[in-house]
Amino acid sequence: MIYTVTLNPSIDCYMTLDALKEGATNRAGSEHIRYGGKGINVSIVLKELGVANTALGFIAGSNGIAISEGLKERIDTDFIMLDNGNSRINLKIRTAEGETEVNGIGPVIDDNALKRLFERLDKLTGEDTVILSGSVPQGLSETIYADMADKFTSKGASFVCDSTGKLLLNTLKFGPEVIKPNVDELGDFFEKKIDPMDMDEIYSCALKLKGMGAKEVIVSLGKDGAVILDDKNAFTMFSAYKGEVKSSVCAGDSLLAGFIAGKKKGLSSADALELGVAAGSACAFSYDLPTLEEINNLLGKA
Repeated sequence: MIYTVTLNPSIDCYMTLDALKEGATNRAGSEHIRYGGKGINVSIVLKELGVANTALGFIAGSNGIAISEGLKERIDTDFIMLDNGNSRINLKIRTAEGETEVNGIGPVIDDNALKRLFERLDKLTGEDTVILSGSVPQGLSETIYADMADKFTSKGASFVCDSTGKLLLNTLKFGPEVIKPNVDELGDFFEKKIDPMDMDEIYSCALKLKGMGAKEVIVSLGKDGAVILDDKNAFTMFSAYKGEVKSSVCAGDSLLAGFIAGKKKGLSSADALELGVAAGSACAFSYDLPTLEEINNLLGKA
């Protein structure tokens, strides 16, 4: 079974404006509500691609109830309800100039709730894969993902990590199957700015991450696609598909879900990345997460 972990789920409110005027009342031309968080996004796209999975994480308050209810028709969840606080609301504003995000803080995760999550992770086996995604709520340590990996890898479970900074780097000693920084995050790991088309530099940095423990490294390049340095050190790039970009939000999550779905279906890492890039592109061409039909249209399978 695949499990995704979203420690700070959210209600994402998308609004489209002609222009964003600071210090004034702005009225939306359109709005859309989505229940998400990076791991939840991965769960939804995996389910769309026919891969069973369960979303884990914490929810709180009336917002948490709304998240749970809003997702129950789409994916399987096993959330832990916190005693205090409220799950966050994120505001995503789209204008002709681009996208502006205001992300909420979210609840504090108490020790008892964290213990309950670790008890669930303690039941995993070598048949299970865990996907650790995104940032973490206030009060949690930068070792939290590494602490989780230590727990479930000792039971034989494998894992994927899609996070930033020390949250990701701390997990490398536990041998993630794949990590997925974007090119800016890749540069941040090594305190440098990397051009998205500098394949030599991307390869060099990805190779260093493999040397630190990652089995495979995907680097997302935004509008330019993605590259993978696989477990045999083959380096492959797929360009993003051409189309009208409506929103880049969640495209990276969709890419990761497509890649994992491809691997679970027995595809090579390169072919799985092709599916991932199709999923990420389909997401960018929509205001929502991609459907199977939209992904297959790009792959010429419709």
